[in-house]
Amino acid sequence: MQHIIDSNASDPADLSVYSKPATFFGLLDQELSRAGVPAGLLPGRYLYGGLPPEFPFLPCSVDGYPAIGHLTLSEAGPAADAYRAVLDRIDPDFRYDLGILIEKLEFEHDEWVTCTRDLDWYSQDTIFFSLT
Repeated sequence: MQHIIDSNASDPADLSVYSKPATFFGLLDQELSRAGVPAGLLPGRYLYGGLPPEFPFLPCSVDGYPAIGHLTLSEAGPAADAYRAVLDRIDPDFRYDLGILIEKLEFEHDEWVTCTRDLDWYSQDTIFFSLT
C-alpha cells in the first residue's frame, strides 16, 4: 500500500523531518486539545489513522513505520481553520510545524473545492499521509 500511495499521489510533499514523529504529534495533539481543537481534527488521528474503512484490511508494519493515515478533503479546511484559530495559544515550540501543516491542509482543501466546482470528472476526496 505504501508504494501505491507514494507512486499515485497527486501532490507529494514533505511536511518535515522528525526524530520521533509519533512523540511530536502526540504532544501536538495534547497542545491542540488543551487549546480547544475537537478530538476529530487532531493531527495524530489522521496521520496515524490507517486506511479508510472502505479499504481491505492490511496489517501494519511491526515497528509502526511506515505509518499510513488519511483525512477526507472536506475535513482539511476545518482542521486548518481550527489550528489557525489556536496557533497563538499553543507552545511556541510547535508553532512553526503547525504553520506548515496549516498551509498544506489549506492548499489541499482549496484545490479540492476548485476541482469539485470546475471539473465534472474530479472524484478525489481523501488525502493520504505516509510517515516513514
